[in-house]
Amino acid sequence: MNGVPEPSKRVRWSDVLNRRLIVLFGLAVVVNYPWERAQSGLYILPGGADVGWWMCAVASVADGLVVLLIFQIGKLVIGQPDWYLRPGARGYAVLLLSGAVVSAVIEWSTIHVGQWWTYSPRMPLVPGLNIGVAPLAQMLVLPPLIVTLLAWWHRKERRRKPCDG
Repeated sequence: MNGVPEPSKRVRWSDVLNRRLIVLFGLAVVVNYPWERAQSGLYILPGGADVGWWMCAVASVADGLVVLLIFQIGKLVIGQPDWYLRPGARGYAVLLLSGAVVSAVIEWSTIHVGQWWTYSPRMPLVPGLNIGVAPLAQMLVLPPLIVTLLAWWHRKERRRKPCDG
């Protein structure tokens, strides 16, 4: 009555939001894994070790966290918790810009500061930034796809459970 939702409705919205973030994270991990495997030959680990499947799995989990960060940036910039349902030009611009910046910072930090790995001679580099094109492209291409999949899931859930929003 005073404009504050009933506790049961707040819990439901919280449950829906948490479910969406869990689904987003799961989608991000699954979608990023094949990319990680495909680009694994473009990296060289300390001691010359190959990048194994399990390292790609760990990288995919890290990618999932990056996608959650990009998603939250979109939510903050656009100001709507369900911005991904109709991202429009502004939503896609936020995805691309934040994906590029976050990816460049992480890649530069892990390569040049942390020296966790190096690039093989086959890795194309972004001129001036000296970071790999493949990981940068990954965070430009995959987050829009993942957000589209999340929107599809959301609409499917809404048709199945209309009271959940």
